[in-house]
Amino acid sequence: MKIILDQFYYDALNEIGNIGMGNATTALSRLVGKKIKVSASELTSLAPEYISGHPDNSKSAVTVKIIGDLNGGFILMLNRRHSETLSEMLLARTEYENDSYMKNSVAIEVANILAGTYCTALSRFLDISVTPSLPVLVEGSPDDVLNKCGKYLNGKVDHIMGLTALFEIEAEDEYHSLSGDIYMLLDAASMRVIIDRINRMRT
Repeated sequence: MKIILDQFYYDALNEIGNIGMGNATTALSRLVGKKIKVSASELTSLAPEYISGHPDNSKSAVTVKIIGDLNGGFILMLNRRHSETLSEMLLARTEYENDSYMKNSVAIEVANILAGTYCTALSRFLDISVTPSLPVLVEGSPDDVLNKCGKYLNGKVDHIMGLTALFEIEAEDEYHSLSGDIYMLLDAASMRVIIDRINRMRT
């Protein structure tokens, strides 16, 4: 059963997201030795049709399953060309810039960092246990990606929360930016856990 959230809950989740993005910025910058900023739009509730009906039919997505007090996961979905660009930007002028294996692994590691920092923020902010699993790379149309990710998460998806993340990467004499979509998929029981924990902050 889908649960309707009011603005208070969105504000709390957005604050958690801001903390997670700040931590992701630090982790990514240390990973590649470049100045990187990750920012995000406000979290919104989405229907599956919003993702599957996306006009861009060439997507690279990384799914990260979460375990613990919540059941669901995260999806980082990028235009395939943007995924390749992100890899090139993050690896430029490093010892791995011509390493094809590392290029294929960049999107996975970025998603791993984003999910990990968000899970850490959720755990600390709401006092719950949330642990990310190993990421899985999926490619295809948005509809294919959503179906494959849903099967991997192995649970009913009652809620899809989405936001757009902006990656700004600054090197010695260049600056690049690109965006990707991040989705958090949860079942109704997990959303109830989040709501109950947030409600404790009201009292």
